[in-house]
Amino acid sequence: MKTRNLLVLALSLSFASAYAQSEEQVLNSDPINVDGYLHEDRPVTDGELEQIRGELRKQKNGTQLNKEKSKDLGKLSQQTEKLLDSQDEYIDSKIESAEAIKEFNKKNEENQKKLRCIMEESDDRECDAYKGKYSRNKQPVVQQEIQMTQAYPVVSNGEVGPMGNGGVFERIKLIPYIGGTSYSGKVESLEATVAGGLRLESNINSRFSLGLGINYAQLKTNDFANNSQYMNQSYYGAYGRQGREIQFSTMGLDLYGKFFITNGERFRPYVGAGIGYNRGSLKYSENTQYSSQQYGQFGNEDFKTSYVAGTLMAGSEIMITSTVGMNIEAAYSTGLGDSLSSQGARNSFSSPDQRRLQQLGEELVNANAMSIFAGMVIIF
Repeated sequence: MKTRNLLVLALSLSFASAYAQSEEQVLNSDPINVDGYLHEDRPVTDGELEQIRGELRKQKNGTQLNKEKSKDLGKLSQQTEKLLDSQDEYIDSKIESAEAIKEFNKKNEENQKKLRCIMEESDDRECDAYKGKYSRNKQPVVQQEIQMTQAYPVVSNGEVGPMGNGGVFERIKLIPYIGGTSYSGKVESLEATVAGGLRLESNINSRFSLGLGINYAQLKTNDFANNSQYMNQSYYGAYGRQGREIQFSTMGLDLYGKFFITNGERFRPYVGAGIGYNRGSLKYSENTQYSSQQYGQFGNEDFKTSYVAGTLMAGSEIMITSTVGMNIEAAYSTGLGDSLSSQGARNSFSSPDQRRLQQLGEELVNANAMSIFAGMVIIF
């Protein structure tokens, strides 16, 4: 026990002696300046030296900055050369593209002209070079059309291709039609109950055609003029009856021409004109005779006349297939001059009904006739 106490005491005295020596060493050490240097190691400097050192640092920074600028200027020079090269390539490509487009448009215009000359069989001098080389009956024409359709498609307003491409009188059309006709004269305005006809037409070229047709029209009206002409009562009024019914019919032969405004496959509007020879006939539907010594004999009156008429027309063909279609037309016609010949079954001086029949016939011949027709187009 005493031995351990002695050991503890010795250790305590040794620790106390070491602590006292270290404290004395710290207290007796050299002082440290605020800038971290020992008093005897502090560098010697002044304002001039610091200015020189500052200028040195500035020149070092400027030297490094110039090196960086020189490096970047070298990169900029290389990039500028690349930009100039790419710009030259762009200009060359643009010039080549413009020349290619110009050449394409030129060839396309020539091909379209060639196709138009072949399909429409134009008489222009510029088409003479293609007439001998390309014929409608030769196989190369079909091949050329297919190639043109694939290489240069043409967008059009619903027109797939020309219809009247055949030679003279190559296409024959049969056109039956029916409709209505209104006659407007100086006194009378009458409507035909039946109007129609049949035409046979053929092409001269892609735009013109000639045709020959027959027409027929029929109307009925009452003899309204037969009123209060015989003393105190009319001829029919004496028996409580109205004026007799009058039948008018006309048949004619027409020669006409058409000009097609467009040369499409499906819709072909046109205008035209024609001239025709017509034969007209008027008679009373009821021919019961009445005889009077004072007023003469009535009944069996009729009037026949022949005349030339002119016609203006406008309409359109609407093709359903390549050989069958519809035809819609409006027409105006009138007699040209006086009748060529006229004849009646009764003397107009002794039979008043005959005179009125003749007057009505002459008025209808010179009346303004407006017609609307609808028909079919059958191509052979």
